[in-house]
Amino acid sequence: MERGRDGEEELEEEDEDEEEEEDGGPESALEKSPFQLTAADVYDISSVVGRDLLQLRAGPQLPAARARLQFRIVRVLEMLEALVSESSVTEEQLRRERDSLRRELEQLRAAARGSDPQPSLGPDQMVIDLTDPNRPRFTLQELRDVLQERNQLKAQLLVVQEELQCYK
Repeated sequence: MERGRDGEEELEEEDEDEEEEEDGGPESALEKSPFQLTAADVYDISSVVGRDLLQLRAGPQLPAARARLQFRIVRVLEMLEALVSESSVTEEQLRRERDSLRRELEQLRAAARGSDPQPSLGPDQMVIDLTDPNRPRFTLQELRDVLQERNQLKAQLLVVQEELQCYK
């Protein structure tokens, strides 16, 4: 009877495996490129390897389960190797880029120290010394308003002076 049970369990597992393969189940994660793996794929791989380990402990199909598990572990190790080598290549590229940017920054700082530390101003900008007693204190519009008012007062003064001449 135990063999009958084992046979039924095997058939159920094969049916589950076939259903998972049709849906792109956990085994399909082992076939993906390491750079296309998602977190769900990692969990799928973990469940597949865990299931194979349980089968090793449970049953007399030791050689087949061992071979399947060995293949899957080798595939996981290949994926890890690819990820580690890719990350080290990326890390090295980032180091080189960082070093290049540091050298460029140092060159820019050296060039800034070598030249006059005057800020570059646009055509509509001006540097004003706040301690200068002759610095501008009014806006252009305020000056125009004052001049216009002065001209109006001068005109009124001339009119008043003419009237005064008439009365004399």
